[in-house]
Amino acid sequence: MCWEHYFSKLAHLFNRIFSALKLRGTEIVKGLDLLFSAPGYCSFLEWHFEACDINFLKFTQQGQRKALLHLFLLLSAQAMTTVTAMVGDTITLKCEANRNNKITLVSWRMKLSDAGIEQLISLTPATDIITNKEVPGYKDRITMNEDFSLSISNVGIQDEKIFSCFTLVESDIDEVSVSLKVYKIPSIPKILEPVAFLEEGNLQQVGVCVVNNSYPAANITWQYNFQNLDANNPAVKIKRNTVRNEKDYYNTRSSLKYMSKKGEGEVSFTCTATYFEDPNNIASKTSSPLTVLVHYKTSKVLLQVTPAQDVEEGTNVTLTCVGDGYPPPDKFIFMKNGEEKEVNTMEYELINVSREDTGEYSCTQQDNPDIKDAVNITVHYLTLTMNPDEDVTKMVGENITVECIAESSGTEDVTLMKRNKGCANPFITESLQYTHSGTYTCSAKIKEVKEMKREKTVNVRVEGKPRINKLTKKVVNNAKVISCVVEGFPQPTVQWSINGTAPREEPVKDKKSQWNHRITVKPSENITVTCTAINSHGEDQDTVNLTAMRFKEPLDETLEQDPSDPNNKNDNSKGNGDQAKVIVGVIVGLLLAAVIAGVAYWLYKKKSPTSKTKTNERGTADEIKKINKGDNNHTTAGSSAV
Repeated sequence: MCWEHYFSKLAHLFNRIFSALKLRGTEIVKGLDLLFSAPGYCSFLEWHFEACDINFLKFTQQGQRKALLHLFLLLSAQAMTTVTAMVGDTITLKCEANRNNKITLVSWRMKLSDAGIEQLISLTPATDIITNKEVPGYKDRITMNEDFSLSISNVGIQDEKIFSCFTLVESDIDEVSVSLKVYKIPSIPKILEPVAFLEEGNLQQVGVCVVNNSYPAANITWQYNFQNLDANNPAVKIKRNTVRNEKDYYNTRSSLKYMSKKGEGEVSFTCTATYFEDPNNIASKTSSPLTVLVHYKTSKVLLQVTPAQDVEEGTNVTLTCVGDGYPPPDKFIFMKNGEEKEVNTMEYELINVSREDTGEYSCTQQDNPDIKDAVNITVHYLTLTMNPDEDVTKMVGENITVECIAESSGTEDVTLMKRNKGCANPFITESLQYTHSGTYTCSAKIKEVKEMKREKTVNVRVEGKPRINKLTKKVVNNAKVISCVVEGFPQPTVQWSINGTAPREEPVKDKKSQWNHRITVKPSENITVTCTAINSHGEDQDTVNLTAMRFKEPLDETLEQDPSDPNNKNDNSKGNGDQAKVIVGVIVGLLLAAVIAGVAYWLYKKKSPTSKTKTNERGTADEIKKINKGDNNHTTAGSSAV
């Protein structure tokens, strides 16, 4: 049916050309002669014939071929309208024949395959009688409409014919043909007989693509990884077969053979059916993909080490052997320095590796010992020890050596520190002091492995009998503060004694391995204060004498204020301020008393008679003496307070 399709398209084309040019009869033939003389035109028609499997070259003589084309074009010069329909549609064919109000007969006819003509249905307008010839297959499917058009229901491929509308107008007869083309959409393509896998270098059948129930026959193409395969490729072989089924539709089968290559791994095949929906539109459907694995032999192996670098002593190491074949091989032999270690496995694991595990490791494919790979593994280690290796207790004045000792697989960097300050390594002292007490830290790392570090610590404890470094006194806020600064370890217990009694002690202050004990007293008489420091190694004692608060301390016994002690400075400032306030108050009181006494005496003298002047003067003198005596008393009290 392919040639009929192209004949129909060409006929329709030339009909439009000739109608537009209004050519008739011999004018059409002359036009055809001019067309054949155009360069390449015959080649164009030959291509159309060959596309329909018509061997145009069988017509060896150019004249014969030209005559055939003339015949074809003469037949198609009376071109007809082509109407398309899908199987199952209802189609209406318009009557294009001459007709007017004087029409006497309208008839629809169809051309048979043997060039015969058969009438289907007719109408006599004068009587309005429609006559159905009841042609088999059309009896119940055709109707003539008021506009003389013909409707055909449930169209099938058997209706792909040429129908003509015949009219009789008075004595004028006219007949116009209409070509009906029928199309059937095919089923979705399916790939049957799929191959299980492909082997490298072998031309193997991948599968068979099947497309059923199409009209006209569908065309099948193959795709590899969704790209069209080239049928001319030596690695591709495609074979097509088309048959008619019981419904007279086309079933098309296309088989594909493909030669795979190494490294393709997993590939995908699909097939696509291309078909006509109408003469001008092409559609397609694609099958589900067929995924196939390509098998190929192993040509090399690779030994992988995890972790890949900086293997540390004490960690776990996994060796994995991988081949480039497919399916991947899973049986290998592992060796260390040529000695077999593990068989029939893909992995070899080293647990808690040590420096003895350093060496060359290799793996080979079990069935092909010539294919192997090897790697060198260096197990890095770093050990750190301290001397002394545990906490130590020493007495004041003894000697000690603190040292860091490192051993590694690379270049060590070792530091010794105390309280975040670097020390010499080794640290040596011939006379320990309390300030040498504390935590000593050794740190070590190797330059070859950045993350490999070690650290150790040791505590040095310096002990000794108590010693009183200072016993001082000073006046603060009308009281006397005695400080007893003690050193020693374990921390000494301090006992105070004032003429045999124990006073209450203030909170103890710690400063650089020394403890400052303080008491505050207000002695009403001269006293002796004793400070005694005691720990498990012995004791120390010192005394200080204090005078009563009404007396000033001798200059050589009064401790100047310690500028480094802010608390003492604040207390003393406060005491000086209070003393100034007392002195000012006393002076102001004395001045007020003097003024009041003067005013009182003046008023008294003014009111008294002259005869009483001596007595009053005596009384006034006595009062002045009393006042002076009172002033003396105030002054003494103020001195005592100081």
